[in-house]
Amino acid sequence: MVLSREEAERYEPRGKEICISISDPDAPPARVSSRFVAVFRLNFDDVIERGEPDDILFAEDHAREITKFLNAWPDAERVMVHCNAGVSRSPGVALGLCDLRGWATAALERSHPGWNRLVRSVFATQAGAQATNRARRRSGSE
Repeated sequence: MVLSREEAERYEPRGKEICISISDPDAPPARVSSRFVAVFRLNFDDVIERGEPDDILFAEDHAREITKFLNAWPDAERVMVHCNAGVSRSPGVALGLCDLRGWATAALERSHPGWNRLVRSVFATQAGAQATNRARRRSGSE
């Protein structure tokens, strides 16, 4: 589920749900429900390339930490991802996670056509590295 910050602050989880909360680097954290079983917060700018010296781009460390968070909650019934507007960063993260997990992406791509391409590409890089590592382990054990 992809929401804007405003929608996320009004949303109340109904089951075992986790939240990935994305904010601008200088923004206070979103006030999301305490009914989430876990909340992962991160800050990065909504850009695809550095325009200002202090821009924080989405990076491999962000993708790794998000993946680690998701892996820690394998029985979560729903993952809610939000950013300020809910149109770029959060759908980029959601699509990246869908790609990693083999989940369907077509509906999300259609409903959020402005998703951040950098974010999704960083997850794709991570997925490629994971596949390479798995192949190396398999070939080393034969």
